[in-house]
Amino acid sequence: MKYLRLTPGYRTALADGALVPDSPKHMATEELYRAFPGSWIRLCEKGYVFAPAVFSLERNPLYIYSYAYQPEENWAVYTQNLTPQSYGREEYVFDRECWFRVCVRREDGEDMTSEDFGRSGELIEFFEARGMAAVRNKPWFEQEIAETAASIRREDHPHTMKLCLLTDTHYTVNGTWEDTVHNIRSMTARIRYDAIVHMGDLTDGMLPKSLTRKYVENMIRDLEDCGVPLYIVPGNHDSNYFRNRRNAFSTEEMKRLYRLYGDEPNNGLDYFIDVPEFSLRMVFLSSFDDTAPIRYGYTDGQLRWLEEVLISSIPGTKFLIFSHDAPLAKLDYWSFHVRNGEALLDILEKYNASDACQIAGFFYGHTHADHIFEECSFPVISTGCAKLEYFTDKKPQGAFAWPREADTVTQDLWDSVLIDFENQRLKLIRFGAGADREVSFAKKKSIYKDTAVMQRKSRIMKLWAHRGASGHAPENTLPAFELAHALGADGIELDVQLTRDGVPVVIHDEKIDRVSDGTGYVKDYTLKELKTFNMNKSFPAYGRVAIPTLAEVYDLVRNTDLAVNLELKNSTVFYEGLEEKVLRLAEEKGLADRIIYSSFNHYSMRRIKRLLPTARTAFLYCDGILDIAEYAEKYGAFAVHPSVGCMKYPGVDVVKDCHAKGIRVHVWTVNEEVDFERMRELGADAVITNYVERGM
Repeated sequence: MKYLRLTPGYRTALADGALVPDSPKHMATEELYRAFPGSWIRLCEKGYVFAPAVFSLERNPLYIYSYAYQPEENWAVYTQNLTPQSYGREEYVFDRECWFRVCVRREDGEDMTSEDFGRSGELIEFFEARGMAAVRNKPWFEQEIAETAASIRREDHPHTMKLCLLTDTHYTVNGTWEDTVHNIRSMTARIRYDAIVHMGDLTDGMLPKSLTRKYVENMIRDLEDCGVPLYIVPGNHDSNYFRNRRNAFSTEEMKRLYRLYGDEPNNGLDYFIDVPEFSLRMVFLSSFDDTAPIRYGYTDGQLRWLEEVLISSIPGTKFLIFSHDAPLAKLDYWSFHVRNGEALLDILEKYNASDACQIAGFFYGHTHADHIFEECSFPVISTGCAKLEYFTDKKPQGAFAWPREADTVTQDLWDSVLIDFENQRLKLIRFGAGADREVSFAKKKSIYKDTAVMQRKSRIMKLWAHRGASGHAPENTLPAFELAHALGADGIELDVQLTRDGVPVVIHDEKIDRVSDGTGYVKDYTLKELKTFNMNKSFPAYGRVAIPTLAEVYDLVRNTDLAVNLELKNSTVFYEGLEEKVLRLAEEKGLADRIIYSSFNHYSMRRIKRLLPTARTAFLYCDGILDIAEYAEKYGAFAVHPSVGCMKYPGVDVVKDCHAKGIRVHVWTVNEEVDFERMRELGADAVITNYVERGM
């Protein structure tokens, strides 16, 4: 017997299936409760009426077979039972298994008062005829438990460590968590794991803190009841950031809730655990910060901490690294870039190359798919999601999602990881959907960087970042150009104008209004005055960003191999001396051979050629021009820069005509997958895009 806690104005189910927020006439339970035949609820105070909103055990397949999250983390289906006539004082007895939410209002129909709210914790009494955690015996799972345990016993040796590894449970009401934890408990009773590791996203992270906290605490308690150590890696949903930023957990709240304390935790969410009997150190890394400009990845502080963790280990120590997200964006559909991901791998590769330690494996979740990446000197392994889910899109290349179906063995998915230190083998024995996997962690040559360089250099169609990586960072700013390089762009495109005191600055519009907190024309401000404005109105996480000078951009890219497409913005304002200034600056910075000058003002390009005949010029245009190849050849252009729309004129093959005369074709602005493919088919030499990663 227990009392159900009511929340003032919490969303209440109505007869049409809708949910109304903050009704002053209602109190309702935040949480949905599970009832079995014979369970009952009753009202304990006079002056009120109540009714249950009943949810059936059906599941909407939308949440299993597509990328979708139910807003209330509720996979039960509302039965439409609640009407204004449903309310009463009579005890309500459940005649079937279901989920329910209790709704209460005053008998006199008036709004709830503070006195009513004060009674909210003792108005409704609930008798559970059967415990919520009860799980029926399911023969398909009982058989899987027996077979999986037998497989583990065949591989088990004194020098073998055994971990239960799961990830992405995404707990929901009427989900499958009760089955999953039942199976893990049953396996633990047969096979004594050395630890359970959960790699994050315990819930969807979209509910009020109190409810998310309750769900997480229940899940952790379920796993701790297995009687072996439990270690959790926080995932992106675990910050409770999704849907409502006001509900996000602080770092300290996450550390307490998810038990993120190891032998020597850092100031954030990272920690490590030593397992002396196996000469092993397990390192747990957080990989998400919803307040950062690039949310997925690792901070400089984390990398320094990781190096200390590696350095401080006893010589001969083996390492297992656990992170919710992968270290490389190409291993994760959702990450266009993993902040400091390559730097993290550089550290691990450095220490794996020494005799002092060995990296036995890097494990991650997040992709909801299986993958073993073997381009590093150690295996990088993802595991599919424990959540009942099956869809094949939104997966990184090379990853595999297994078919799933409720009430079959494929409903569940998690691994028993056997680490054979003597033979340097990792054996992943699958419970549920999928297959067993095996991989060596014997040290080998790392090729992932060489592979990335080769792939970039072998691109026939080059990718130039339009105003930098402007799809992810404030356009035409140093952060956007830095990110373009990190994403693997072949070049950057930028726009240049002159300040009132004659300094070349990088900005697209003649006026600063669209991109800054100021107003007016670039030409009317000195550089010092322009530097006082914030040139970031689109990406708040980057904070205040100053307008860059062209010299600052050149200094940034000087030690890279990025090509630079410099557009002179002199079609509306005719900046006197702009051509001379940009040519002189390129020479001073030693970048003259890497720059292509372009403009819609073709007279300006002719002037560039007169000032410096070896300069590479390009004609920008956005409408059809007759005989563009002959026109470009006549005036010595290195390339033409048509808009993507200009590539669709019927009967005209711009690329073929220009290539016949030795003139390159660079197309702007290509952002959609269909346009990337079409430009490749046409043979464009480069495309200018806001989203470099889409063209990879």
